[in-house]
Amino acid sequence: MNLSIVLNFLLDLGITPFFNRTIASDHSKERVLFSQAFSIKLLLGIFYGLIVFLFAWTSGALTGKLLLMLVLMQVLNSFSLLLRSYLSASQQYSKDAWLSITDKLFVIIAAGAVLLYPGLSGNITINLFVLIQVLGYLVSIVLGIIFLFDRISKIKITPFKNFDPGILKSSLPFALNIFFMASIGRADGFLLERLVSGGAYEAGIYASGFRLLDAVNMGGYLMASFLLPFISRNWPDKSNLQAILSYCRHLLIFSGIVVAGFAWFYAAQINQWLYHARDHETADMISILLFCLIPMSIIHIYGTLLTATGYIQTLLRISAFFAIANILANLFFIPRFGAYGAAWVAVGTQSGYGLVVYFAAKIKTGLLIPLRDILIYVILAALVYIVLK
Repeated sequence: MNLSIVLNFLLDLGITPFFNRTIASDHSKERVLFSQAFSIKLLLGIFYGLIVFLFAWTSGALTGKLLLMLVLMQVLNSFSLLLRSYLSASQQYSKDAWLSITDKLFVIIAAGAVLLYPGLSGNITINLFVLIQVLGYLVSIVLGIIFLFDRISKIKITPFKNFDPGILKSSLPFALNIFFMASIGRADGFLLERLVSGGAYEAGIYASGFRLLDAVNMGGYLMASFLLPFISRNWPDKSNLQAILSYCRHLLIFSGIVVAGFAWFYAAQINQWLYHARDHETADMISILLFCLIPMSIIHIYGTLLTATGYIQTLLRISAFFAIANILANLFFIPRFGAYGAAWVAVGTQSGYGLVVYFAAKIKTGLLIPLRDILIYVILAALVYIVLK
């Protein structure tokens, strides 16, 4: 799964964020750009599948049927994100919100039914679980097409007609940034399995905590998907943007502090609720990794600000530096400390990445975090510590 996610930048090559930002600032280009984006994604889907299977074969991670479904899942997700990108760029945020939860709601209902009533289809397996996710993305795409039905006459998808390869050149910085960010967040699990003895077990322990971080971080992804077109359309109205950024930042950081604090003090209970038979190592992963939620909140807000205001090259250089630093640190710490090393490297990398992204956004845009807000966050963290200790 990590391999399919790290390489999924090949599915998009930055087309979706480029498309989102361009349409949000100039609706006159929506018809041509959507058709071109759809055409390119058809080709990239085939290219992505071939590259993933090549990497899987050379690295020994090839598990045919499962990998094929994971590839299909990523391809469908890519098309779903394109539909969502159009909706958010058109300021249709309620429809975008419904589309963002449709696949997850389907998985919860379908997988939950299999778990509660195994007589319906037998006990759940990893292949069945991935198949349910594939079906969830299909449902999401159908819903997206329904939402866009009244605009079909304007969009008129004509694959490969008037194809402009220049769009790939324009979107390349977005693609590289997606790749570097995926490397920061996903390379550790892939490396864990290959750098230590008993790597599969270590990777499983790490994944037990990371999947929880992934789940609670969904709010940040949704916030970023809202902010990108909103900032693109309203820049350079700094007073309006400062208010929106403050609101989004408060929401993410407040919740991040509370969740991280709760995970630190109640990791053993969370471990028992979720995994039952898992040992204390899983609880340790939960308590450590959830600290990443706070710097990741900063990255979602101010990384999106850099992207939407045209400073993607600045963000790209920062992402490249921390992607390389993350891999080098993992190569050093994972063989010595296993999952614990990977977890603390994740905290350090995300913290450094978040700070540098914030200061870069402050320098480039002049939008900063007031000292009063920083004091509020510190006070909140102290209160959480006192209450939960």
